[in-house]
Amino acid sequence: MRALVPAFLTALVSTAACAQSVVPSERAAIDLVRDRRTTGFATVAQTLAYAERVTGGAFSLGGYRVDYRPEAPFARVRICYRLGIDPPACGLAYRVAVNPPHVEPSDRYDGLTRDLEHGPRAFLRALAREVDLQHQPAILRKIQAALDPYNPYDWR
Repeated sequence: MRALVPAFLTALVSTAACAQSVVPSERAAIDLVRDRRTTGFATVAQTLAYAERVTGGAFSLGGYRVDYRPEAPFARVRICYRLGIDPPACGLAYRVAVNPPHVEPSDRYDGLTRDLEHGPRAFLRALAREVDLQHQPAILRKIQAALDPYNPYDWR
């Protein structure tokens, strides 16, 4: 019995040392987000490419950024883009974990990521709405952004 205890402890320590990290590398995180299948049956990469092609340059993809927090068991992948006359923004965000591979929107119920998750047509409608907001004066944009949570109608 005593001979089994050291063997058991050695096996336990070696398995813990060989355990894979839950947080993915940058390349793996970006690949998982690009290959994520949305509810519109298109991948994120396909939807973004479609939006670039259809809008004729009004929407352009800027790239991907991966953020890590030391205490978080996941990485945050932000998709940067330029839309119309606005400066570049990184408003599309996903949380990514590996082992097992898991990708989910950072804010499932608000913003452009929600519309991206619903497929190419919903994403194009959201982009059109954002471009319409760009033509309003800055003060009206701030007022509308402040009042949006209280709007009983969902125009998306």
